[in-house]
Amino acid sequence: MNAAWIVVGAGRCGLQLARSMAAAGVDLAAVVSPSEASRRRARAALPGVTVLDPATALPASGGILVAVPDRAVAACAETLAASPPDGLARALHTSGLLPASALAPLAGTGASLGSLHPLVSFPSADGALVPLAGAFAAVEGEDAAAATATALAWRLGMEPHRIDAGAKPRYHAAAAVAANLAHTVVLGAREELVGAGLEPDVAAAALAPLVLGAVQSALDGVPWRHLTGAVARGDAATVSAHLGALDPDLAAVYRSAARFAVTRLTAEGLLENTLADELKAALTDPR
Repeated sequence: MNAAWIVVGAGRCGLQLARSMAAAGVDLAAVVSPSEASRRRARAALPGVTVLDPATALPASGGILVAVPDRAVAACAETLAASPPDGLARALHTSGLLPASALAPLAGTGASLGSLHPLVSFPSADGALVPLAGAFAAVEGEDAAAATATALAWRLGMEPHRIDAGAKPRYHAAAAVAANLAHTVVLGAREELVGAGLEPDVAAAALAPLVLGAVQSALDGVPWRHLTGAVARGDAATVSAHLGALDPDLAAVYRSAARFAVTRLTAEGLLENTLADELKAALTDPR
């Protein structure tokens, strides 16, 4: 099998992965993107690598890695299937949500279908290279493609784990809660501190040890026992004061997260029922 890869997509995920592949000595046959701006970024970030638009004939390649938004995966597969590269044996996409079958049009080429999802955040396409060493990578799909995805993950320093296609929505939702929603909530908290009179850089520095410590506690062996703050103490009066002080949208997030915490704390015997009832009353949206 031709060992060269074609990476389709030069956005944050695609270009970061292509750069990591190049750094790891993986043979890149080409990077493909419909955007002229992203092609310019790719050429600058990957000197010596062929960068093409989708209308150009693709070079021979044993593997394709489709790194485009979820909504574009199926259409991308159809375009690739209409004029596939010679020697194509494996086709992977990077979606954490979609199954390998999202690449179904490529099955007609004889390629085995799979997916490889790095559980990391790519904040930019051409900024600092995101370290992949030790990162979790979800692998799914047909056996041959899954074996190739596993080998590629190892080559990039990641820790591959195979998951079932049916589990991907729950897996991806958990990742979104942990990363995207956490990012959103911390930004909201920073804005509230600025509203309380702190400079933005001071607010960020003030939150850093608190947030990092909370995240580490959540990842430790007895996470609910490590929860701190007004909800963990059963302090309904403080919770009410918080809700009255926060931006209404952030207060709605606070209510939802606090209700979830109350349920888990009560179930694990860490919160008395009387205090739980007082918290639930305080968390009831008056509107």
